[in-house]
Amino acid sequence: MSLMEKEAMEAPKIISRQLMENLPLWQAFDLRLKEANCPYAMTVARGSSDHAATYAKYAIETKAHIPVASAAPSVMTLYGAHLKLDQALVIAFSQSGKSPDICESLKSARQAGALTVAVVNQTMSPLADTAEYVIPVWAGDEISVAATKSYLGTLSAIAQFVGVCTADQALLSALDYLPERLAQACDRDWSVMVDCLKDKKDIFIVGRGYSFPIAQEAALKCKETCALHAEAFSSAEVLHGPFALVKKDFPIILFAQNDSSFEATVALSKHICSLGAQALLVINEDQESRISKEDYSYLFKVPESLHPMLDPIMMIQAFYLMVAKLSKARGFNPDRPDNLKKVTETR
Repeated sequence: MSLMEKEAMEAPKIISRQLMENLPLWQAFDLRLKEANCPYAMTVARGSSDHAATYAKYAIETKAHIPVASAAPSVMTLYGAHLKLDQALVIAFSQSGKSPDICESLKSARQAGALTVAVVNQTMSPLADTAEYVIPVWAGDEISVAATKSYLGTLSAIAQFVGVCTADQALLSALDYLPERLAQACDRDWSVMVDCLKDKKDIFIVGRGYSFPIAQEAALKCKETCALHAEAFSSAEVLHGPFALVKKDFPIILFAQNDSSFEATVALSKHICSLGAQALLVINEDQESRISKEDYSYLFKVPESLHPMLDPIMMIQAFYLMVAKLSKARGFNPDRPDNLKKVTETR
């Protein structure tokens, strides 16, 4: 078993601890956030952490109704702009907490008067030193170049943050069961997906709302561990220019969580099948009664839905284990991708 697989399978345990340890931290931060009454928020991140930041955007906007923008760090680090952030909530996401552009951007935001928080795996890091508030991911050491448990832990931290700050008891109660469901997701057999993708050169990965950031992360993992060119799209955006590339047997993975986006995503899956392309549809197992065999080419299931925000976390948990196997089936080592290293420091 690769390190990537082993580390991904540690996620249920680390998230169980995280939810317990971080609850009082988020509660304390919530008091400060209500005092600040920030009218908007900005996220700062790169790579997998930026995909987590996109998840935060959907979660915060849909639940807290606060608009969230994604920072372009070079605006501050290379161009020296001083943004007007004195009323903003600025959240930085990082595994290592070492990248100079993320640290400098958060420092600039704090100097401008923003309320700053770092969600970071390495709490003894420059980024943690910069932030007013620090929320640990609790993933521990992650040796494989491809992030797994740290990404999953960042998503669960975001979900808990939103649950606490919006007093969403349904979400908070669902989080109690998330570690157990993630462990169940690790046992799902997605070997058929490996067979479908092992000889492919290009692939689309599609999600909507909470699952779009998961599609982004899945596409990145296909590229970095499998040398498989993968592009992520919203199920709405893919129907524009990108859909011209869809030909016979072209593979498309679709993540369909249990919310208002479900029917449209399944309809897109059915349309893909009608074109002779391959629709690899991912759903919660308790949603199978809502679809028919004409809606997909191949069906992949994760445990039953807990909450729409948490469904994609189960989906990417199962995907990580599949893509590590896909990497080996394509002749690669998922722990040591070509041309990459664990910590990427940019400015």
